[in-house]
Amino acid sequence: MSLNNVDVLLDVLGNDTRRRILQLLADEPRYFIQLSRELGVSQQAVLKHLEILEKNGFITSYEEESDFPAPKRKYFQLSLSCVLEVGITRDAVQFVFQDIPRLDREDQIEEKELKVLSRKVNTVLEEEDPIELLQQSDDLLKEINGTLKETLETEILLLRFKQRLTRAAHKAIRESFDEELHRHILYSTIGEQKQPNIDQLSTMLDIREKEIGEALKLLKKRMPHSKNFASPPAES
Repeated sequence: MSLNNVDVLLDVLGNDTRRRILQLLADEPRYFIQLSRELGVSQQAVLKHLEILEKNGFITSYEEESDFPAPKRKYFQLSLSCVLEVGITRDAVQFVFQDIPRLDREDQIEEKELKVLSRKVNTVLEEEDPIELLQQSDDLLKEINGTLKETLETEILLLRFKQRLTRAAHKAIRESFDEELHRHILYSTIGEQKQPNIDQLSTMLDIREKEIGEALKLLKKRMPHSKNFASPPAES
């Protein structure tokens, strides 16, 4: 996860007009006069929002000849493929940013069900009749959206499990550790698949590396079977 990307996404998407611009561009490329008319927002304001979106990589632009005797028109289109997930419960806050990778070959997909779905998608994309492609796309999109809904319901249930465990673990931390730094380290490492090293913890907690290293030694003694604490480097 890149916190910088999360910050940019939240900042850009925090504006209603920019969100509406992205929704319109998801349908088809548009030039700024179209966007101004459809949004009911001044051309100057739309141009400002487009500059912000283009600067941060959400959209790109290209020029195309006009149907009328006039200069080329500048069109805007979406260019970013990513997912931002925000999970907030009483005991946990989670921001996850992830790029959506391109999958050019079926052998890049591991799950059997997704391989079948991939073949269906490729079959539809090979359809030459646009009306038939549209009808088949509608059916397949319904199937995909149904699967996404089921996946989201599973994710919400997992977050509920996470909330219950996190609540119990945080209570245990508060009851077992008087030292504030020890508690902060435990809060920052519990449940994390990739454990932060001393340097990362130092940056995260704004504490000197030496203090972090000493705290980790003590935590290792208190919790000798925990995999969370890498042994600090030996002092020279």
